[in-house]
Amino acid sequence: MSTDTEVIIIGAGPAGISSAIKLEEIGVDYLLFDRDLKPSEEKPCAGFIPISTINRLSIPTVSDQHMIDEVRLQFSGKELSTVKFDQPLGVNVSRGALGQTMLSMTSSTDNHHLGTKITKVETNDELCRVTSRENDKESSFTAKIIIDASGANPVSQRFIPLRPRISNSGMGYGLQYHIELEEELSNSNTFLYGSQYSPSGYTWIFPRGKTAVFGTGGLVKRVRENKRKTHEYLDKILREVEPFCSELSNGTIVKKDSALMPLCGIVTPSYGKRIMLAGDAAGHCSPISGEGIHYSMVGGLIAAQVAASCVLKKDFSDKILATYEKKWIKEIGSDLKWGHWLQTRLMKPGSKSTDKSSGTSGWSSSGFIDSEKSLRIIAGMLMGEKSVRSSILSIAPGYLKSKISRKTDF
Repeated sequence: MSTDTEVIIIGAGPAGISSAIKLEEIGVDYLLFDRDLKPSEEKPCAGFIPISTINRLSIPTVSDQHMIDEVRLQFSGKELSTVKFDQPLGVNVSRGALGQTMLSMTSSTDNHHLGTKITKVETNDELCRVTSRENDKESSFTAKIIIDASGANPVSQRFIPLRPRISNSGMGYGLQYHIELEEELSNSNTFLYGSQYSPSGYTWIFPRGKTAVFGTGGLVKRVRENKRKTHEYLDKILREVEPFCSELSNGTIVKKDSALMPLCGIVTPSYGKRIMLAGDAAGHCSPISGEGIHYSMVGGLIAAQVAASCVLKKDFSDKILATYEKKWIKEIGSDLKWGHWLQTRLMKPGSKSTDKSSGTSGWSSSGFIDSEKSLRIIAGMLMGEKSVRSSILSIAPGYLKSKISRKTDF
């Protein structure tokens, strides 16, 4: 049966646009939909891209990118530590600028339906159909297969559930302030751990030129149970926690935003009934840092490759779609699995100290951060320079290292 196109992509974030770029490269027709005219411009995100991802995907320079070669870390009861790297770790970017840069990597925009909301998704044994709304106009489009990269609560799930909804104990919540300053900031991404900084998550400060993205968060369940409002953590740091209040308090908060992100490790199934989920829709996000750009791009690339194979073979069965899940788990599953393992042990409510404004985080009591070497390994892991499992094996106490080394990834 003829269709309007071979592949429909829902969502023009890192996963969706990566799929589009790869499908063009292979020579497979597609239609790309996003509800925003300027995709990702309003997407809350700290915006770090590891240098390995930039090189692998040949991402050109993003207009507002800010090179990072340093990491600052602070844990409960510990001094602020600075870890300097000899080579760039990656860049911080605004999601809007990244979106426009990646869209420019496609050869044509004729098949891009931006500012168009998908209101219904249907599939059967012969084709897929989406209903869309642009302004007041409703349209219908058909394809052989769908890549749904529309976010943590994917649109296709409302009509064709493929997996259980991610629970509040596996979904993260982050709140950010965008602060404009008079002078350009350093090349350092900052991570602050401890109950004085977040509801069992962490606070981050990511510079981008004269703008600082300053945020905090944690698992939704813990955020809701916490007696403090999330913004109170940020406000207190701006008022009284050095050196951060001196660095940021003279700036102007120009925007506040918040978002949900999957922090539950490997989520399956991620395919079925002519649909593949990619990016946040498939849980492609680091449970230990919340970084999702790298994992989403990899997921989008693999989804496009499998979609192209389906088109070539004229086989859209769940059997062939299963290769998508096997491939992305092989590629990024280790970081998601071990990131979740680390999160459940180290990013949890700690015992209160005599100063009720602080507490002992799992990091501080784990023995993982007792040397400069350990801090460098953790910094490299958070910035995507090292895999999570190799980092754990490098810094874990002997008894734990022996236990972990006996476990295979999959």
